[in-house]
Amino acid sequence: MRRTLLPIVLPSAVILALGTAFLPAQETRYSITKPIYETRKPEPPQTVADLIAPDTQAVVLGSGYGFCEGPAADRLGNIYFSDGKKNAIHFYPYGREVQLFTDKTTDANGMMFAPNGELYVCEGAAFRVVAFDLRSSASRVLAEKIDGGRFNEPNDLAVDADGGFYFTDPNYRHGNQETVRKEDTYYCATDGTITRVSTVCEKPNGVLLSEDGKTLFLADNGGKCVYQYDVTGPGKLENERLFTKLGGGPDGLCLDRYGDLYVACGRVGIEVYATRGPKAGEKIAILGKEHGIPYASNCTFGGPDRKILYITSADKFLGLEMKVSGARPVCEPVHAP
Repeated sequence: MRRTLLPIVLPSAVILALGTAFLPAQETRYSITKPIYETRKPEPPQTVADLIAPDTQAVVLGSGYGFCEGPAADRLGNIYFSDGKKNAIHFYPYGREVQLFTDKTTDANGMMFAPNGELYVCEGAAFRVVAFDLRSSASRVLAEKIDGGRFNEPNDLAVDADGGFYFTDPNYRHGNQETVRKEDTYYCATDGTITRVSTVCEKPNGVLLSEDGKTLFLADNGGKCVYQYDVTGPGKLENERLFTKLGGGPDGLCLDRYGDLYVACGRVGIEVYATRGPKAGEKIAILGKEHGIPYASNCTFGGPDRKILYITSADKFLGLEMKVSGARPVCEPVHAP
């Protein structure tokens, strides 16, 4: 005799209880009024173990450079980096060999992409900031004079969403040039107007905007510290304060998705600091020699998912696989080069 199975109708509360029994207790939560899965955001990194897997070592992706600097990620996560000593800019397409982008540059240092896809480059010993068109390799001058005279040695820059940029002007005498003015930090507006925005540093170096463009970080290599500002408009800084003291002289900067600040500190390695919450300004970790990083002049996140930390390390270009991804720059170009 054929038996007909009747459907069992359970109250919605029972269905909900059964469904949630198979969900990871610490990762999801259920809402009775909105029965969908909601994933909780993971806790921000607390130690080096939260940043990299055990025994992870940086990989040498290129070597034989004079002194490499200024890594900049395009929209696809490919990296451009400079070699000031050999007057060159190189291109690293993810997963392939490093290529020469141009040798028609002078003492290229800090670099970053602008919203229009141009690569902005500090040319220190040429006393200027220029923009490169990636298709033609042609360049144009963005900033070369202040108060009627030249700059000391433009070092690093941070481009905002409008295409204006902050840049530092120390003097490391790459061309044996004299210091012609106090080593300060400036802002160049999209119309070419240049204003002095910070005078606090002994020797300003790395400069970086937060992902939302509302905070500016400024590294003082001479004072071995990082300052922090509120950004109230293009080139408008308020509430200057000391963010943290460092174990070495700071150089380039970058941020991960949690807002943690990565500070390249030469032979010390990369010091990582929390920037949010009650632990803001506290050191999370150091990525250094034990991780295959003997020296760090600068760093940035890249790769398809921005989970590779690329490091310029004197004569070498390194990549370190991370557990965390990098923050997207506030000035991310609208198209891939």
